[in-house]
Amino acid sequence: MTNLQQDTDSHEERRTLVYSIIVTALDAAVGISVGLVINSSSIVFDGVYSVIDAAMTGLSVGVSLLLTRGSTRYFQFGFWQFEPMLVLLNSVVLALSCGYALLGALNDLFSVGRAVSFGPGAAYGIVAGLLALLMAYVIGRRAKRLDSELLLMDARNWFASGLVSVALGISFWIAARMHGTSYDHLVPYLDPAVLATLSLLLLPLPLRACWRSVKDIIQVAPVDLDEEVREIARDIQKRYGFENFSSYVAKMGRARFVDITFLAPDDLGPREVDFFDGIRREIAERLEAVPPSHWLNIEFTSDEAWL
Repeated sequence: MTNLQQDTDSHEERRTLVYSIIVTALDAAVGISVGLVINSSSIVFDGVYSVIDAAMTGLSVGVSLLLTRGSTRYFQFGFWQFEPMLVLLNSVVLALSCGYALLGALNDLFSVGRAVSFGPGAAYGIVAGLLALLMAYVIGRRAKRLDSELLLMDARNWFASGLVSVALGISFWIAARMHGTSYDHLVPYLDPAVLATLSLLLLPLPLRACWRSVKDIIQVAPVDLDEEVREIARDIQKRYGFENFSSYVAKMGRARFVDITFLAPDDLGPREVDFFDGIRREIAERLEAVPPSHWLNIEFTSDEAWL
């Protein structure tokens, strides 16, 4: 991937995030309004969840702009660390929101329940849910194509929101059908029961994202990248006659950091600089390592102490 292509991808990433913010803000405003009108804590929670999502997406645009700046005097390795930090912040806020909603739902369940106008709520839930799932599909495809953790985070949030809304719509439709039946006394408890269930179902999503971002921040070596680098280094060692090698890898957001040191034999003899640069080019091509998102450091030594 060329630098021009990376600039184009970054522009598309930011544009997609801005569109997502606009749609999220509109969806949140409608959701909170509908929830307040029909007295549904579940729909209000869905709207608040969207507000948090919009705020985090706004921060994502800022991070995306930072990533395009490359390195600076004070951030000489770039701003890649801000990407997993933002994912961590987003995950923690959403997890806390789910926990708060769960406590509120349990409070309603153990009191007198909640009287809700289920008919309008069902219509809103189905329409909003289908829109959210469509957004998740479109943004998710772009996230994979652009290799963007920010878009992937946004797509996960849209997917979670879509599942919430569809589940709300279906449950509200069922509640509306229960009026006037022998189960009518259970209807006031349906809204807090749905909210409690959704909170529990949504909670693992931000927790998993939180764990992934923590691994990036503390630089846990990704197994797949580590195995790929070792396989390439072993092949180079065998073909060029190096005695040994050491390799170190790290991942931070979409950035990859790779360090390989080869131990040259005593009888290697003098070589032109092009010989070593050729090995570097080969490794870079096989890893598809293109700056600034890849930091590739290939070293050669005859002293085993430097491995």
